[in-house]
Parts: sequence; C-alpha cells; structure tokens
Amino acid sequence: MDAPIRSRFGLAFEQGFRLEALTIEPSTGEVTGPAGREKLDPKVMGVLVQLAARAGQVVSREDLHEQLWPGAVVTDDALTRCIHELRRQLSRAGGDDRYRTLIETLPKRGYRLNCAVAAPALPEVAPPPQKARRAWIATAAVAAGASLILLAFIRGEDPVPPRAAAAHSIAVLPFVDMSEAQDQGHFADGIADEILNRLAKSGGLRVIARTSSFSFRGEEVDIPTLAAKLDVSHVLEGSVRRSGDRVRIIAQLISAADNSHAWSETYDRDLGELLNVQEEIAEAVAAALRIRLAGASPGSGVPVKPDAYELFLQGRFFFNRRAPGDIERAAQYFRDSLARDPSYPRAWAALAGAYNLLLADNEGAEETLRPLQGEAAMKAVELGPGLAVAHARLAQYYFEIGDREKGEERFSRARALDPDDPLVLGYSSDIAVRSGDFDAGVDIWRRLVEQDPLSPTNRQNYAHFLLWAGKADEAAVQFRKALELNPQLHWDSRLGLVRTLVLQRRHVEAAAECGLLPAGLPQDHGLALLHEAPGRGPQADAALERLLRAGDEADRIVVAEAYALRGMTDDAFATLAAARRAAQDPSIAARTVRARIHEFRMDVLRSPFLSPLRSDPRWQPVIAEPR
Repeated sequence: MDAPIRSRFGLAFEQGFRLEALTIEPSTGEVTGPAGREKLDPKVMGVLVQLAARAGQVVSREDLHEQLWPGAVVTDDALTRCIHELRRQLSRAGGDDRYRTLIETLPKRGYRLNCAVAAPALPEVAPPPQKARRAWIATAAVAAGASLILLAFIRGEDPVPPRAAAAHSIAVLPFVDMSEAQDQGHFADGIADEILNRLAKSGGLRVIARTSSFSFRGEEVDIPTLAAKLDVSHVLEGSVRRSGDRVRIIAQLISAADNSHAWSETYDRDLGELLNVQEEIAEAVAAALRIRLAGASPGSGVPVKPDAYELFLQGRFFFNRRAPGDIERAAQYFRDSLARDPSYPRAWAALAGAYNLLLADNEGAEETLRPLQGEAAMKAVELGPGLAVAHARLAQYYFEIGDREKGEERFSRARALDPDDPLVLGYSSDIAVRSGDFDAGVDIWRRLVEQDPLSPTNRQNYAHFLLWAGKADEAAVQFRKALELNPQLHWDSRLGLVRTLVLQRRHVEAAAECGLLPAGLPQDHGLALLHEAPGRGPQADAALERLLRAGDEADRIVVAEAYALRGMTDDAFATLAAARRAAQDPSIAARTVRARIHEFRMDVLRSPFLSPLRSDPRWQPVIAEPR
C-alpha cells in the first residue's frame, strides 16, 4: 500500500486493527482469532482494508476496482472471489459463522462492513493449542445458471437416490485462479481436473465426476451441504497463483462430517514440475484417506513441454465447456499444443475427440475431417500405446467408419487399460445395445449418473437406455431431470420425453411437450406419434406425410414407428425395407455404407415402438448385419 489508509477515527490500517475478536495485520496478510490464524491473499486483504477504512459505509464495486486494480481490465468475478474468500476466512479465524455476515452485499451498489473497527488490543489473541488451520480456498467465479441447476436438481425425488456416503468418497472442486490478472482459469481448472482423474484411478475411492463437482463453481454452499448433495465424505478444494513460470498451488482436503481439515499443503514449483506436483497432491490425498492410489496408467505421465501442456489445458477447458464455437477453439488449441510438442499422445487423443464432435454437427465435413480424426487417433496410439483414451478414440473412429472388427479390438484394449474411463463405459453401453442387452446398458448409465449426478447429458443417456429397456416410467423421470438440469439441452432429450409419454399413453402431456420442440423435422418426429392424442389426428397425419417426403433413414424409421402404433404392420415393414435400401446406396463408399447400416440397425433395435414387429418373419432381414 503506497499511501497510509486511515479511518475517520484516524486509525492507520497498515499498523493493524481489530474487528471484534479478530486481529488484522495487513503487513503480513494475517487474520488471527479465537479459532486460529488465516493467511489472506494480498488482494483479499486489500478489500478488507478498503472496507474497514469506511466501516458502516457503502463502498462501490467501481471504487474497489479502482483501488485494487488501478488501470487494469479485470472482470467482476475477481472482486466476487475476493469477497467470497474474505467471508470464509474471517469465519474460520473467528470460529463462528456470524463473521461472514460482517460484510454485507448491497445489490447494484457495493459492499459494507457492519462492524466496529479499533486499534489492536494490548493483550494479543492467544493462538489455539492445536495446529493452526490453513485458509479455506473459495470456489471460482459465478457460473451462469449454476444456482438454477442445483435448485432444479434437488426438486422432487430422484430415482437414483443418494446412498449413505461411502467411507472413502470425494468431490474435487474447481481450483480458484488467484493470479494477478485473473486470466488463468483454464490453468486452475486443468490442475483440478488432473488431480480428479488421478484419484479416479483408485478402486478404493469413489470420485464424483467433473460435471457435478464443477457445477458448484462460485456458489456459497458450505462444505457439509455440498458434500450431502454429492453424497461424499470429503471435499478437495484449492487455489492456483501463477507468475511467469512459477506456480503456487494450495490444496486442502475437508472432512464433511465435521467440516475440518484432514490435510492441507502449499506447493511452490516451476511450471515444468506441474505434472509431478499433481501426482504428489493425489498421493497425499490418498494417504490422508488411508487408501492406496492405483498405479498410474502407462502413458498418462508421458513427459510434455510446459508450453504444450498449457495449450492442452486451454483446449480441454473449451472442450469441456461446450459453448457455441468452443469445440473449434478446443481443436485449435490442441493443434497448437502439438505444434509445440508433436510427441504428446494426450493432445493427439483430445484432437481426435474434438474432430469427432465437429463431425457430429457437420455432416458435410465427413470427407475432410474424418481422415483427420483417424490420423489423430492413430498417432495417439502410436505415441501412447498404454493410454486408454488413445485406444478409445481410435475405436471411436473405427466404429464411425463402420469397421466394427477393428473398433472392438481397440475398444477391448482400452477397457483392459482403464475399465472405469467414462469414454470406455460409454462404448461398453453401446456394445450392450448391439448385443440386445439393454439392462446391462441401464446398469452402466446408472453407475455413470451416480458418479456424475448433475450431468444433464448423463441423465439424458440414462433415460434413453431406460426407454430402450422398456422402463418408460423411470425414463420419463430421467428425461425431465435432464431438462431441469439444462433447459437448453439438445432437443433430442425433449423428443425422448415425448416418445416416452406416448408409450405411457399420456397423450395430452406428450402433445404439450411436443409443442416445445423446434418446428420442422424435430417436431414432426413427435407429432407423427400423436394420432391418438385428443384433437391431434390431422396434425399427426400431416407430420407423417412430411416425414415420408423427407426421405432420410431416420425419418423413415419414425414413419415405421407411427405405422406400427396404428397397427399398419405391412406399411411399417415396407418403410423399414426402403430405409435399409437407402442406407445401402451403391454410390457411397463401402465403409460409409457399413456405418450407415450399423446406425440403421441400432435405431431399429432400440425402438420400443417396433417391438410388436419382432415376432414377424420379416424382422430378421431388416436387422441383418451388413456384409
């Protein structure tokens, strides 16, 4: 602090001051109270000093920005983080939650310290007899809609009920970016992600997946409540401060039972040591929980240049976020990472995954992107033969081009290397469908939902498998949960709900949900099944005619489903035969034909509307394997 800051009572804050039972020492950044001593980040201490200098008065956000970040362009999230952490650290030092209420938020105005400020008392506050605790690290910036997601999730009863928290279960929160410029969010997320993934390799520890753990980002939820929502016994939190090629990581393991520290440590390292320190943190957490950390997967610790690793983390940040344009950004960061270090297998595997997602939304790019996907996946396996995700991405490529034999070979290798990898589990469910074992697929997705209860995509996939397994009542609940978690989820989830409601003969509800589908083919897919809904017969017939003219195999399958619902068996089989012939277009490359036939077969086998046709002799030719 350049110039002395004084209150209206003439108190010089650089010399220290008191807030009730707390002694504040700005020069050292320490706050000492009945429950212990906390070390505040300089910016966090700066906020406290500014508020204390005008105790009882409203201090605007603009004023705090000007005082703490003069001339710098930072987001409001930086100040929000400081306030959030300040409240928690004051509470910890004081040993009383009332200390967090000393700082009042006045919406659209600023903040106010509602507490008397005094010079340090002559008798110093005695430190507690036990070892002083470290600072609780606040979660990161407020994510849009996070509170709505949590409120939606806890409404009603969940058909995947929380179990009593396992003796060894953990949620890893996103680490906070405490860097001066607040521009290292991707870096902080990447470190937390790596630690989470490393812990997940231990068979003795149940680890909540990233989507659910990170959904609490910025929420002022106390640890016991958060742990109860995720059904875990422990929570790992941390912060990252980066300055050039040096990085400081603070990590703390909290026991949910009594909100106490089970372990904490500070690491000051060079950027090139980042992979090692992530492993150290995972090992320390495992030791604190008295479990053995499984050996690292071969290839997971392949050396990588620091600048390439940082670009990889940036790419993964966008890959996980999935906002519009993010997959393109992710692919570019992965390419940039490989330009720095062409021998990094994880970046090759990640690039293959990005290409696959780009292809899913852009069929016109098949000829250009599909070969690039294959090249990236093959390079990942070549450079990282012991890396499960590399084999999984190559299996994904082979499945997409219709080469099932090679796909299953690679998938078997991936499963042998890491049977619990989410991508591997996803393909396990696909194999279950291919063999007609829908119940096995349901079990896999129930497990994934237990690991990641706040993931709308997992809920959606689980709902589809329930529907295919004939569990319509459970499927309807899961589709609704997915849409509550993310109302902007792809329309496929709402269409799935419409289809489920039709099977339940809840036609009025189905018609209402159908009205929320995008106009055009998505809505026609739902309308065509609603011929029994009151007053919807003409609309259903018109939608059926439009789908007949559309000509795509997927549209024809919906037409066949509508015919089957109406008892028009001959028309249903004729439509399915036409759809299969269309998939076998001789002008298309043989591998593409096999892929299209495979997709057609899967759609037919999964359809509960076509179940009445399975006893007919005409069924087997429809679902015959491609040659």
